[in-house]
Amino acid sequence: MGNGKRSALFNILTIVMLIATVCLLVFYALIGLDFYNPFPYPTRASEALPTDTPTPSGPTDRPTWTPTHTPTITPTPGPTNTRTPTLTPSATPTFPATRTPTPTTGPTRSPWPFTCEVELRRPEYDSWSGVAGHVQDLEGNPLPGYIVQVQCPGAGTFTPRAGESERYNGIYGSQAAWEQACNPASYQTMDIRVQLFNSFPESDGTYRAVSEAMTAKLGGYASGSLGYVTCTLNWEDWQ
Repeated sequence: MGNGKRSALFNILTIVMLIATVCLLVFYALIGLDFYNPFPYPTRASEALPTDTPTPSGPTDRPTWTPTHTPTITPTPGPTNTRTPTLTPSATPTFPATRTPTPTTGPTRSPWPFTCEVELRRPEYDSWSGVAGHVQDLEGNPLPGYIVQVQCPGAGTFTPRAGESERYNGIYGSQAAWEQACNPASYQTMDIRVQLFNSFPESDGTYRAVSEAMTAKLGGYASGSLGYVTCTLNWEDWQ
């Protein structure tokens, strides 16, 4: 009886030990497989990593460029060039057939009352081809009013009157100056016929030639595109 109870007790203790052993194995298995951790690691406070923010170098008080308003420039029209010569023909007086006059008194350089001489030069303004000149007495005094007959090849015949234009008088420095363009656009090689006529008509309404007809031969280059004609009185007592 006593031995039976002792055996039963040992059997119960054995079963308890087996169950405890199994539980312990299961416990270690759970820890080993990371299903259960009775001693968790302490939680570290999260650290914010510093952000690499570029810091501007150089002085920080450098002024900021601010675009300014650009004013609108309104072009101002310049002076109008009114010196370009034109080929507008004037009223053509009636000229009789050319006749050679005979001087009445005193020595003379020519049988004509006037002698006209031409000099090639550059125009005083712009680029054009033609003739200009003035009329004077033996002492260089201006003799305005005389008519100059100009025959431009391909352009026609023109009759400017000496001293009639204050503009030409100022340009050429004489109160008996005149000008006639034959080609206002460019330099041209041409022969221009020039002859001086009296300032008033005869009784029959025609104008009398007072100089021999001469030819201004333009060379077609800048310094020879203007034929400047000077007509000088030959007779001191000529009327």
